[in-house]
Amino acid sequence: MSQFSFPVLDDNDLFACLLEMEVHMEAAQMAKPTYDSVRPVFEHLVIMLTGYSREELTQPAFTAMDAFEYPELHDESIPSNNFLRQTSKLLLACGVKDFSWKDIFKPDTLRLRRHLSAVVNFAKFREEKALVFQELQAQLDSFVQQTESVQEEHAKNTAELKRQHANRESQLAEVKQVDAGDAEVMAKNVVLNKEQAALQGDVRTLKSQANGLADQASQAKLDLSALKQETEQLLDQIVQSPDKHRSAIAELAAAAEEQRTYYATLNSNSIDNDRKLEMVAKFDKEVGRCIKLLEELDAAVARKKDVSQQVKDSRESINSNERALSEIVNQSTTLKRHQLTVSEKFQRLEQQSALKMEAAVSCVEEQMKSKDAMDAENAAVAAKGAEDEAMIRSMRERMAEMQSLHEAQVGGVMDKYHMLRRMVGEYNRRIEAAIEAES
Repeated sequence: MSQFSFPVLDDNDLFACLLEMEVHMEAAQMAKPTYDSVRPVFEHLVIMLTGYSREELTQPAFTAMDAFEYPELHDESIPSNNFLRQTSKLLLACGVKDFSWKDIFKPDTLRLRRHLSAVVNFAKFREEKALVFQELQAQLDSFVQQTESVQEEHAKNTAELKRQHANRESQLAEVKQVDAGDAEVMAKNVVLNKEQAALQGDVRTLKSQANGLADQASQAKLDLSALKQETEQLLDQIVQSPDKHRSAIAELAAAAEEQRTYYATLNSNSIDNDRKLEMVAKFDKEVGRCIKLLEELDAAVARKKDVSQQVKDSRESINSNERALSEIVNQSTTLKRHQLTVSEKFQRLEQQSALKMEAAVSCVEEQMKSKDAMDAENAAVAAKGAEDEAMIRSMRERMAEMQSLHEAQVGGVMDKYHMLRRMVGEYNRRIEAAIEAES
């Protein structure tokens, strides 16, 4: 774990660190600092560490220029004031709270070394934390991308759900039409079944009558042929007397008339039977048509069952899509909450680190001030050398304790930070596993 305290660096270390930051400063400038030598150094540091450009430091706010009665008199004061404000913010972030105009226009060697040491310490701390911030920012960007992908998937699922609802409505309308047609066909089927039952009774009656008439006709033909044979035999036995011949002829004529009448009756019955048979044939055709309608009805019922099954499958698919959509929405909400939690934890860690660094810097400053006072007292009062040495040792021990306490606190913060990173990594792996499982 890297660690940077806030020591006041000597000239060699300070110049080497400034050179790494592309700031050139010589020992003579440090020994006798001036405004011309100090301002470019702080200006370069402000530009490098705060992100402001040189034009932004020197350019006034044009909207505020109207507030001055003579704005041309402030062409130099406004850039200088803006530069001091940004430099003070930078030094305050570095742990220096007493930076002022005097440190720019009338710089002091000790304070300048202290200020530059603070800036160097802050730059190294910033460089180290920038890597961690970039990693967390990359993780945050990945969270944002995952959230966007989940939102896109949510939009697609919503559109698909709307389409499924539309298909469901159209299928329900078709089902209603099929149900209405089914009910109508069933009603027709009931009527046709009744007609079929009545017609089948009539058909059986007519068939029995037709069979009886056919039997009667056959019997009549047999009787006619028998009568013809009997007539021929009688003709052969008759004595050829005129009276008898006339009476026989009259009898034969009467018999022939009876047979003619009987044949006419049989012919009329046959015509009636033919008509009835024709009606039976029509009834058979009608029965066949009814049977065909029944088959069509069975097919319509089967189609209705298929459509009902499709509607049922569609409802199940819609319900499953709704459940999947609800799960995706819940995951998106969880990701957003986790993203906010990680951002808040990271901000709290930065604030706690800044506060602890500020406390450590203030403590070191106080110890340094105490050490300077003791050195001055040792130089003024030589008789108290031994006492001052003991006091110095005790103060150094206290500084060591404070430094070890600070290291322990920083170590605890970093351990929490690493633990948080592991938790975030584990959560990311779980999210990726869940997304892969769903896909």
